[in-house]
Amino acid sequence: MKTKASLNEQDYLHNFMSTMTQKSDSIINYVLAAYFLLGVGLSFKYDTFEIGAGVGTLNLLAYYSAKFFLKESKFYQYVLSVVLAIFMAQYIYQMHGLFEMHFTVFIASTILIIYQNWKLQIPLTLLVVLHHVGLAYLQNFVYNDTNGLQVYFSQVNFDLETLIIHVVLAAVVFFMNGYWAYYFKTHSQNHISKISDEYELENMKLASAKYSSMSATKDYNDFIHRTTLDLKLPVSSVLKLIDVSKGHTDNDQLLTYLDMMRESAKKIDDLVNDIHVKSTGARS
Repeated sequence: MKTKASLNEQDYLHNFMSTMTQKSDSIINYVLAAYFLLGVGLSFKYDTFEIGAGVGTLNLLAYYSAKFFLKESKFYQYVLSVVLAIFMAQYIYQMHGLFEMHFTVFIASTILIIYQNWKLQIPLTLLVVLHHVGLAYLQNFVYNDTNGLQVYFSQVNFDLETLIIHVVLAAVVFFMNGYWAYYFKTHSQNHISKISDEYELENMKLASAKYSSMSATKDYNDFIHRTTLDLKLPVSSVLKLIDVSKGHTDNDQLLTYLDMMRESAKKIDDLVNDIHVKSTGARS
């Protein structure tokens, strides 16, 4: 079992996560545009254009500013988590506490899974709990006069029991989404680790095959080199013997035979020398 990722594996994992983050950022651009336009659209119900456009614009500025000024950090993702929670609070206020607007935070929590970072659920959870506890208290105990100032948190009776059930169920959803984010990241890392192991094993096989091939080639070149050395001496001796024999005879027919023998021996000598030179170069 591997205890530490290899350099190639770390690089591959980094490139993979960077690619996933870029794709996630592209998706989030569309999500934020939809959230902003939804806020503007809800403004027509109770004439809350200042909230829909104003708060929505501030949310976008907060996210894109963090992303621009802290390019090398993941801080902007945590800002995104807070921004999505604020959008939920904005919608609830714009719709005068319409209970269904609370569900938008579950959509936000699910969207954050694409970053494969379970910690992004933490700021979302904290802000939702603080928002619900604070607004529920203000609606039930401070601004409870129907003819006075309203906080517009919930159109249904939001007593302590309802609040506890609501928060617990929301926390369960956030926990499960955090788990899935963690699971997907772990699965990706394990998959990349497996690919890296297979890649390293294949490299080892190729290196072994290359070494075997080189060893076989070296043995072959050594054999050729030794053989040419063994052939050079007898061929040279034959040439010298022919030259000596030509000096001890005046027989024209015998001289013709000796010349033919010398020509053939010389060709063999040239071939052996050529093979010797090439085998010497291959061994170096």
